[in-house]
Amino acid sequence: MKPELNKPSPSSSFLNIAGKTTLFILIVIIGYFLRGIKISEQFIFITDTLPEGSFSFQLQNRVLLMLFLIIVFFILGKKYNYLFSVSPLKKKVTYFWIFGVMALVILLMHQPLSFHLLPLQFDEYIQFLIIVCIIVPFEEEFFYRGMLLLIPYRKLQYVMLIISSLLFALIHSAVFSTLLLGLALGTLAIRFRNLWVPILAHSLWNAFSMFF
Repeated sequence: MKPELNKPSPSSSFLNIAGKTTLFILIVIIGYFLRGIKISEQFIFITDTLPEGSFSFQLQNRVLLMLFLIIVFFILGKKYNYLFSVSPLKKKVTYFWIFGVMALVILLMHQPLSFHLLPLQFDEYIQFLIIVCIIVPFEEEFFYRGMLLLIPYRKLQYVMLIISSLLFALIHSAVFSTLLLGLALGTLAIRFRNLWVPILAHSLWNAFSMFF
C-alpha cells in the first residue's frame, strides 16, 4: 500500500498565493515611496553639477531604490539568478532583437530625427552619460521589467507587460513614446527572461536620445 502524499489544500494554496501577492504589492509600494520621497538636504550625499532645467533625475532617490531592489533580489536568493545571466549577451540574435524593437519604436513614434548637442560642458556630459546610460537604465529596469514584469507569475506576464509599461510611461513627460519604449523593453525582458538585455537596450536608447 503506497503512503499518501500530503497535498496542499485549496485553502492553504490560496493563502500562499495571497501572501506572496501581498508581499509583492508591499515591495512595489516601498519602491514608489523611495522613488518619490523628498529627501532633506543634509541626507543628500549623491549630487550632480548639471544645470537646472529640463534634467530632473532624482539621483539620490534612484540610487536608494536601486539599492533596495538589489537587497530584495539578494533575499529572494538563487530562484531568480537566471535574470542576471550574461549568456544572452553572447548571442548575435540578442542584438538583432534589441536593434529591431528599437527601430520599430522609432518608426511608430513618427517623429523626424535631427542631430542636436546639449548645452553642457565636457565634465557635465560625462555625468549625464553616467546617469542616463548607467544609473537610470539599471534602476528603471530592475523595477519596471524586474519587479513588475519578470518576478510575478508567468501566467500574468502579458497583463504585467501592459501595466508596467503604463506605469513606466506615466513617470515620463512624453507618455506615448515612453509607453512604446516600455512595451519594447518589456518584450525583450519576456523574450530572454533576462534583465541585462533590457538594461542594455535602455542604455543604448538613452544614449541615442541624447543627440537625436
